[in-house]
Amino acid sequence: MKTFDIQSSALHLRAAEAPWDSAIFGYPVAQISSIQVLDAAAARADFEPFWHWCDLHGVRIISCRLAHQQLRESMLLEQQQFRFIEMVLHPHLPHLQACTCDSDSLIIAPAEAEDLPILRGIGAQAFHHERYHVDPRLDPTFGNQRYARWVENSLHHPRQRLLKLLDGQQIIAFFIIEASERGDVYWHLTAVAPAFQGRGLGRRTWRAMIAHHQNEGLATITTTISARNTTVLNLYASLGFRFLPPEMTFHWVRE
Repeated sequence: MKTFDIQSSALHLRAAEAPWDSAIFGYPVAQISSIQVLDAAAARADFEPFWHWCDLHGVRIISCRLAHQQLRESMLLEQQQFRFIEMVLHPHLPHLQACTCDSDSLIIAPAEAEDLPILRGIGAQAFHHERYHVDPRLDPTFGNQRYARWVENSLHHPRQRLLKLLDGQQIIAFFIIEASERGDVYWHLTAVAPAFQGRGLGRRTWRAMIAHHQNEGLATITTTISARNTTVLNLYASLGFRFLPPEMTFHWVRE
């Protein structure tokens, strides 16, 4: 499935298949990676070739994430029957080396292949606020499968690391992370096992990870979270994270 690219005087748009999502849903899923409206009146007509491309490849779901200030682009998507699904925020912890972190008995270690059944199970059960779970047109079990597969694929990813957190001998959480040569680390996916939620382990887990990265000499932490997940947003705020500009997520679903 080829990528789509239009650079007209009214509209700039790039899209491609999201193969990880196509594999879950069993049909082509596309993602608009960038869009810029230069002329709102003419952009609607210039959008038509994109629909031809989608029809040609049998695309049934399209996602797009926009910066919060891209209102002209969001209005164009709404005219094209895209629907707003969520707002995401980006918690960011600068000056990591200046943070004060208490020691904790939680163990952080690279995940092994034998850990995958447990970690996949956490990924399949721990998420409820994200876009594939809350879009009422989609079966949320696909969202569960998506996160379980994400966990599995991260074990041998060339850049990402899958870390497990243990309380004694029990795996209670995982973090999928990616560190850069600049000393920044991005948390791609984080979860505490549902069986251990509500016991204060979330805060211990996040603090343990902050201390872990501090000991590695890293400088900043950034992640992404749905604005619906107020419990975890408040956790980030209490740990000293600040929030980068939000983004809007839109879905188009062939019905």
